[in-house]
Amino acid sequence: MPEPETDISDPAEALASLKAARGAVGRNMTYPFGYDLLYGGVCALLVAGQGLPQPWAVLTVPIALGALALMVRWWKNRFGFWVDGFQPKGARWVAVVVGVLFAALTIGSLVGREKGILWLPLAMGAVAFVGAVVGGRWWMAVYRRDLAETVE
Repeated sequence: MPEPETDISDPAEALASLKAARGAVGRNMTYPFGYDLLYGGVCALLVAGQGLPQPWAVLTVPIALGALALMVRWWKNRFGFWVDGFQPKGARWVAVVVGVLFAALTIGSLVGREKGILWLPLAMGAVAFVGAVVGGRWWMAVYRRDLAETVE
């Protein structure tokens, strides 16, 4: 990506340059679909794992979080930065919706463990997988759109 010009005396040019740079960040963030599949697997493991009997429920957490840490490292190496799910504002609401979905799925998984319904945590994990893949792509689309919008 070319270096942005830093010595712009006209405020309109400076604003246009900033808008172009923000839009370029989103366009240049292409990544393989396999990243989404791995993210879906991590989320499925976190959700379904909570419904498994012990010690499996406890063991799934460090495995999933370790995989997530490796994913963050890969992202930082590829793009040079990591963005949390809560900025900018439009993407924040996507993250909240996905978070509420995962909380509900985790509760369903825990209910499955309490009631002895083994298929319920697995079903909750499957829904979490799909929700993570779709939610991740949805979040990225909103993030790119927010970056490309006019700087206030």
